[in-house]
Amino acid sequence: MKSLLVAAGLLFTNMVNGQTVQQGLAQLDGDQPTKAKATMTAVVTASPTAENMYYLGYAQLRTGDLASAKATFEKGLAAEPKQPLNSVGLATLMLADKNAQGAKAAFDKILLDTKMKNAEVMFRIAEAYTLYEETNDPGEAIRLIDLITEKTKKPLTADMNIVKGDAYLLKNDGGPAATAYEQSILVNKTAKAYIRLGVVYLRGKNYQFTVNNYQSAYETDSAFAPYYKRMGEYYIIFNRYKQASSLFRKYVDRAEATSPVLLSTAKLIFLAKDYESALEFTQKAEAGGATDNDVFRMKGYSNIELGKCQDGINNLEKMVKAGVKPYFLDNVYFAKGYQCLKQDSLAITYYEKAAPLDTINNHNATMYTIAYGQKKYAKAVDYSTKSMEWKAKKKQALTSTDWYNPAMAQYFVTAYTPREDTLGRYNQGLKADSMYAKAIAINDKFAPFHLYRARTNSYVDFTGTKWLAVPHYEKFLAVVDMAKANKDQLYESYKYLAGYHISVTKDLVKAQEYVDKAVAIKTDDPDGLKVMLNPASAIPATPVPAVKTPAPKTPKK
Repeated sequence: MKSLLVAAGLLFTNMVNGQTVQQGLAQLDGDQPTKAKATMTAVVTASPTAENMYYLGYAQLRTGDLASAKATFEKGLAAEPKQPLNSVGLATLMLADKNAQGAKAAFDKILLDTKMKNAEVMFRIAEAYTLYEETNDPGEAIRLIDLITEKTKKPLTADMNIVKGDAYLLKNDGGPAATAYEQSILVNKTAKAYIRLGVVYLRGKNYQFTVNNYQSAYETDSAFAPYYKRMGEYYIIFNRYKQASSLFRKYVDRAEATSPVLLSTAKLIFLAKDYESALEFTQKAEAGGATDNDVFRMKGYSNIELGKCQDGINNLEKMVKAGVKPYFLDNVYFAKGYQCLKQDSLAITYYEKAAPLDTINNHNATMYTIAYGQKKYAKAVDYSTKSMEWKAKKKQALTSTDWYNPAMAQYFVTAYTPREDTLGRYNQGLKADSMYAKAIAINDKFAPFHLYRARTNSYVDFTGTKWLAVPHYEKFLAVVDMAKANKDQLYESYKYLAGYHISVTKDLVKAQEYVDKAVAIKTDDPDGLKVMLNPASAIPATPVPAVKTPAPKTPKK
């Protein structure tokens, strides 16, 4: 009876500790690292077994406390050398230290020693191969998970299926990843599995299935912090920034507000364009001891977005002086900051550095705007051309504006080409004309396209005898909104067309129509259109000499 009571007591203790270990693992998954380590520490204090020490070390490893993890694994191994999990932990640390070859040799020895009969050992080795970007081996992780059932005759747990899904996701193999997560849900419905499945569908841009799985995660466990983070990221895709920011705040309320979590949240809130909150969370993270180089970035980026550009530049300069590895977005924000400070030449310098590396933002279009504003028209043509090349690489359709921008810059290049350089002006004008033609081919209802094409052809027609602008002025008048039209532009068109009909077609009725419309705008007829139409009216009449009537003589008396 005494032996039975002892055995029952040990069984009860193991059950309690097992549940507590699961609680600690759940806290890790729920982004509550300090709570998880505290839970695992309590487990070890209550029952200092080698297995429990492994899970404490595992929590320390997962939260980046590698030195403590190493000490804990070594302590567990010394307490029970035949318990293989702590050896797994030490080998995992090699992966964290980028020693993939050493880790594989250690893992292979553990698998050999255990004859692949320990499912937890095989599972944790497989998981280790998915943890670190530079030393992961998803193929080996999948192989080991698949061998668990064969070698141990035990079914896969929900967590084992999740690791299998994670490995497939690392291989960008969404179909098998989704299947593995679905198998996990069949074994045990967890918010973690639903979130992972939602991520797969998000990658495939299947947004309805993404939301469905995220919603299932919430219904399974509404306190699961990563749900709020993932749902916020989803809203950012659709520019629902206010909702995204609100969800990120809820994420922090449910996750543990450690400095790394605060800084991570600041980045997400920054993406949600809530720059004041991003700065607030960054400052909280810094006050909590965050030394991440991204503290400089977030303070720099957020201040620049808030218009506190000098403060933003100062933080970015501190980052550079600290020797932080540069990131292309740093150059983007240096550029934005200097542009805000009206230092456009410096802004362009940084945009030029960022442009080749940024696959999301078309900085060439921004540089066009700056150069055009500086009246550096040749550079503006170059930037707008590169902007179109950028869009073409992204398989984005070119709009009429894409052609209008370089056309306008090229128009001014033409206009500023000296009159004496007739061939140069002619060639420059042809380039502009071609660009306007392409803009018009996309949208022929926008009046300025036709107006500036007409003006360009006036430069191309350097002798003024070919009247190349006629069809373009006519088209301008046909599409322009007369009620809102610029009177000077109308006068310009009427004047040119009047001259054409007076000089070329000799259609004086048509010419009279245009002259009348022009004079109605400028009643003083500054260009003498009436005289052009009727030269005879300009010849003064010959005066008839006045006949002198002699004064009557006074009769003599």
